[in-house]
Amino acid sequence: GTQIRATMFNEAAKKFYPKFELGKVYYISRGTLKLANRQFKTVPNDYEMTLNENSEVEEAAGEGISIPEVKFNFTKIDQLSQYINGRELI
Repeated sequence: GTQIRATMFNEAAKKFYPKFELGKVYYISRGTLKLANRQFKTVPNDYEMTLNENSEVEEAAGEGISIPEVKFNFTKIDQLSQYINGRELI
């Protein structure tokens, strides 16, 4: 996906929360990644990020910066037989 949940507490929340805007792209360092807890998962990403007061967040400004779009080409299960012994990956 193009989104990831970021969790911040105390000073980190005060420092970074005002920086983030929906639809913008950011470079983030000095954070930690872990598998997302499915019970609290709010975005379609298997991972979540935790930022602390030592983390760094910088907006990826400039022309040509865009959020990549994920596209899928689904095949119905009853049509899979036509791909047996084929060279196309599905």
